[in-house]
Amino acid sequence: MPSYIFFPSTVGVSYDTYQKKLASTTQRAGLHSGPPGFKFIKFPSVFKSLSFKDEKCLNKEGVEIELVIEFQYRARPQKLHNVVAEFKDHSNYIKMLKFLARASIYDACSQFNTSEFQTRRSSFQELMYTIMVDRFASVSADITDLQVSNIKRPEEYEKVVRNKESAKENINIARNERPRALIEAKTAREEAITQGRINVQKAKSGSRVILSKAKAEATTIITALKAEAQAYASILHSQNLTLDGLMSYLGVRVLADNTNTVSIGFPAPAKTFN
Repeated sequence: MPSYIFFPSTVGVSYDTYQKKLASTTQRAGLHSGPPGFKFIKFPSVFKSLSFKDEKCLNKEGVEIELVIEFQYRARPQKLHNVVAEFKDHSNYIKMLKFLARASIYDACSQFNTSEFQTRRSSFQELMYTIMVDRFASVSADITDLQVSNIKRPEEYEKVVRNKESAKENINIARNERPRALIEAKTAREEAITQGRINVQKAKSGSRVILSKAKAEATTIITALKAEAQAYASILHSQNLTLDGLMSYLGVRVLADNTNTVSIGFPAPAKTFN
């Protein structure tokens, strides 16, 4: 009878590979045995780290923000049967958690403008954690200790911020309009970039529609030509005609179907010499 040893950091659910039956109870640390053909689908029983390095997202203004995020996760042991039934094994489960984590990052990122990533950093991290907790709960996973260790804004934006802070130390009230104009110009540029992305997507979609229509039209023409070729081949066979005979037959049909006056020219007769 085969047996498996579970370490304290592991839990699992037994699976009978012959009867294709998954046990309903979660096994913990210890020595476990079962019938021939059974195996254990194992999951960590302790929290494991999952990190996202240089993860990029678009904020509320359409600016690309680069993030470094790390958190601890764990599948709920009491729900392990449902987790295995839905995701098969730990590898597939991790893939789903990464999809949910990225979706949570993008959602949280889209609710803050560029400056708020600095002034409201704790609020951004808290919102991301709240969204992720809710989504992970739907797949029986717990999450803890989420940390946003780095928030990198575009270099152009950072340069504008540094210039603005430096200018504040030297400029007077009369020049307060200049920073405002810079901000307006940057906002217009960001809106133009965002609109440009939208236009590119629309153009790609339109090109796919045109290509699809062209393919459908080409298929229709080819089908019609094949049908016409089959019809001529049938006439050749049924009438026992040669290719010249087929052309004569088609000429007669054209003249017979014509309702207008037809003029036909013949070559001059041969001349004889005495």
